[in-house]
Formats: sequence, structure tokens, C-alpha cells
Amino acid sequence: MRDRVKAEIPSNAKSSETDFERKAEKQEKSGAEAGTQYKGVPSEDFCISCLKMPEEQRNAIILEIQQVAERILKAHGVIKEPEDLLKGEWFLKLQKPGFEKKLVLAKSGEEVFIGFYIYPEEAPVPDPNFVLLSQYGLWYPQRIEEKFEETVASFFTGAYGDYDFLNIVPENVVIFQTFQRDFAKMLEDQGWAGPDVEVVDKIMPKD
Repeated sequence: MRDRVKAEIPSNAKSSETDFERKAEKQEKSGAEAGTQYKGVPSEDFCISCLKMPEEQRNAIILEIQQVAERILKAHGVIKEPEDLLKGEWFLKLQKPGFEKKLVLAKSGEEVFIGFYIYPEEAPVPDPNFVLLSQYGLWYPQRIEEKFEETVASFFTGAYGDYDFLNIVPENVVIFQTFQRDFAKMLEDQGWAGPDVEVVDKIMPKD
């Protein structure tokens, strides 16, 4: 499963942990303060209870891109309820008639990937792709991948996945928030949860 997901993810995303640590080291050496330590991840109890909230109440908490992604995942049978997001890794690749790009939604480890991919010479290129950190069913901004460029919103300066060492780049979080909101609306308007969408590939989550 992990290999299938990574096949859709460009090499710059695969080496994210190393890249983020390198960027953090450069910040320290230069005295820059682009990263500030992030303490805003809610507790496990809160996150688990959030999964059982009424949809309207839960939508006030989660990002717009997560709202739309969950509707798409439900429409194509990957999940039935928000709790299914905790069942492990999943993968969904979609194609619309007359639409060049393919939409990929995937979870690998603690990362969620939602984005369009083009396939020049069969090599997947993000155009764009949103990478989010998944913590007990809630997704947080990490980076935006646009072809061969990145906008990093958060990174770890310690062990990857240790939220005591998760740092954010505030101005890039603002960019991420705006961009994901526009992207989510576009996915809705294009009807990726509709019956005319072809499921190219799908891997279901497992308990």
C-alpha cells in the first residue's frame, strides 16, 4: 500500500523530513525566525470526540479541503463514517471525462495527500497537491506542492511525528489556508463526488 501511495508522490515530498530538518538548521544558522513552535494540536480525547460530532458542528472545526475530501471518499466507497479515517492507509485516484489531470486522495503514515496530478511520460507531477498532517482524524497544513516547487507551512525540528517539535511558518499557513479553501470549492464545483467520475484505482483502509 505504502509503495502505491508513494508512486503518486514526487521525490521532493518523499524526502520531506530531511528537507524540513535542513531548512530548520539553515534558519538557526542565519538567525531567521520563520518557524515558531506549534502547540495547537488538540488532545487525543478531543480529536476522537470530534469524529462523532454532528456534521455541521464538525465542519466548523476542520479545514474546507478535509470536508470536501471526506465527501469524495464517501461517494466512492473508501469510507462510510469519519471514524474510518483512523483505520489506516487508503488511496483513491479519480478521472473525469475530458479532464487531463487525475485527482488523487491518499493517506500514507501520518500524511494525507489531496491534489491533481499530470502524467508526462508516466511520471506523476503534482499540479497542485496539498499535504496535510493527520492527527486522530484531524488534518493540519504541512505543504503545498506545485509541480517542482513547495510552500512549506509546517515542519519538524525533532523526530518526525513528534508534535512537541512541530514548527509552523505563519505566513505560509495563511497562504495554505486561502489556497486550500479555493481548491476545495473548485473540487465541489467540478463534481468529483458525482456519478460521472471514474475510479482509476482504490485501496480501502483496514482496521
